[in-house]
Amino acid sequence: MTYKHLYLGYTYFILPVVMSMLTFSLRLYTLLKRSALKYYFAEKKIQYWQQNKQLLLSLADNGYKIKVQQLGLDWDKITSSENSRQNLHKVVLGEIDQDGFLLSKVGKISNIPNISKKQFLTRKRFGLQLVAIHGYVCIEKHYKGNKSSFINEIEALYHLGRAGCNIPVIMDVDFDNLTLTFSYISGRVLREELAKRGAVVRDRDIEDNPELTRSGKRKMALKRIPECKRILSKVIGSQFIELIFTELNKMHEARFIWNDIKYGNIIIEEQSGKPYLIDFDWALRFPRLGKIAFKILCDRDIEKFNACFGTEKLTYKRIKCESDSRNSSDTVRALIPDNIQNTAL
Repeated sequence: MTYKHLYLGYTYFILPVVMSMLTFSLRLYTLLKRSALKYYFAEKKIQYWQQNKQLLLSLADNGYKIKVQQLGLDWDKITSSENSRQNLHKVVLGEIDQDGFLLSKVGKISNIPNISKKQFLTRKRFGLQLVAIHGYVCIEKHYKGNKSSFINEIEALYHLGRAGCNIPVIMDVDFDNLTLTFSYISGRVLREELAKRGAVVRDRDIEDNPELTRSGKRKMALKRIPECKRILSKVIGSQFIELIFTELNKMHEARFIWNDIKYGNIIIEEQSGKPYLIDFDWALRFPRLGKIAFKILCDRDIEKFNACFGTEKLTYKRIKCESDSRNSSDTVRALIPDNIQNTAL
């Protein structure tokens, strides 16, 4: 048996098994990493960042942030009440529901979907408030005691901010109450733009749809994607999709896996028209993982991106398989005698 025969056996029989086992092992490793963070490392990381809070806030100097006046609000009027005067550091402007609609405490705010108290849909995981800090509009996220998600988002916003990603900047952190305040991105949420054009993508619409509510959470999410892709081109073009993928690549270059690619986590920024990414409590950083192993982990983000945006971005697994397939074809041709190849031609 020659080397070429061995290579063919490796390509067609051994490699697929190895790739499957490696993918499974890395998913198990990710689960173990999350468990270790939840039960052991989260507390230690909270202590570390508490001691280095100014490092987190330093990115706000040059990061994305907008003044309350840019939303048509009068800062003097907002802070005129007695409660606001007592706490000029932070003023609560409203509460954000499950679909990103605002229950305002200061009247209707332009460019933000407003909602009444009766229509308000309570958030399922973490609480969100629209607040103003020193005149800047921010989102305050309440993690309800979930230390691992709290740390995940802190580290993602810090490291991805340093990597130049289009994301919010940290404006304040309350380590005792596990709340994180970051800058508000002024613009249109991609999910809401799809919903306006008829896609059943809001949580409130899904709860009113018996066919979707009977499905499990994962199946329900998968059922929503084809309908959204059908009208996606009416909202964004191929150039915008490429810009989103560029941001995803920046994230991967910073050794982060997002784990949460969805239309509701992408904002079309009002002034620049560029995509801004939000919501990183599922994101994980793998600074010490081997290069190939990390690329395999990136495949899940890329596969989800392809599913959401109808693209065919190459995963590591696909690149590897196509490369080995080409090499195998060359090997097969080398094994066939010339006279047989000529006869076949």
